[in-house]
Amino acid sequence: MTGEQTGARLPFRNIPWRATALFVPCLTALLLVIVLAVTLPQPLFLAMIGLITAYLLPPAGKETVIPVGIAFGIPWWYMAFGIVMVDIIASLFMLLNFDLAYRIPYVGPLLEDLTEGTRQFLVRHPWFASLWFFAVVLMVMVPVFGSGGVRGSVAGKLLGMSTRLTFIAILAGSLIGCFGIALGSEAAIGWLCADGILPAEISIWVCRT
Repeated sequence: MTGEQTGARLPFRNIPWRATALFVPCLTALLLVIVLAVTLPQPLFLAMIGLITAYLLPPAGKETVIPVGIAFGIPWWYMAFGIVMVDIIASLFMLLNFDLAYRIPYVGPLLEDLTEGTRQFLVRHPWFASLWFFAVVLMVMVPVFGSGGVRGSVAGKLLGMSTRLTFIAILAGSLIGCFGIALGSEAAIGWLCADGILPAEISIWVCRT
């Protein structure tokens, strides 16, 4: 299944719209990188960029990169906010450039596999598809491999949801999932450090003691 079969057709002759559709997510991504660079020390900035890259490329998911980022010393709320922004940027690019995304070398085949896998999941679990809006929220909220923004965009298109409604569902799912995982990870790391369960060599790095 291709992007043209599942997404809205955005004609290349409509240059102003295409330019806007590409400019908005790219500008948002640039602003995020600038904010990260200004507000984080260089070692944590580089770690954050590495974690974001890992999040966008399966098999890493938010359930992996958020705890690792917190262990690196990034505040839990900052780590959650950063991954939420990645989901927002990914969803903006996918929803506004759905057909174009499938034409990107190397990325296109991965998206086609993701689209087919998501379609088969919805076919095998019709009760999930019947949830409609909440299906996308759950798909983004519950830890899964890869970016929730990308998978949520694909699911929204397959369910026939509008671009605006899909974006709202992705935002809601990302906020709930990321901040929930970040809070849980912060509590778990604090408990492990307080009880001295971690090996000394790991405790020095994670607990900074």
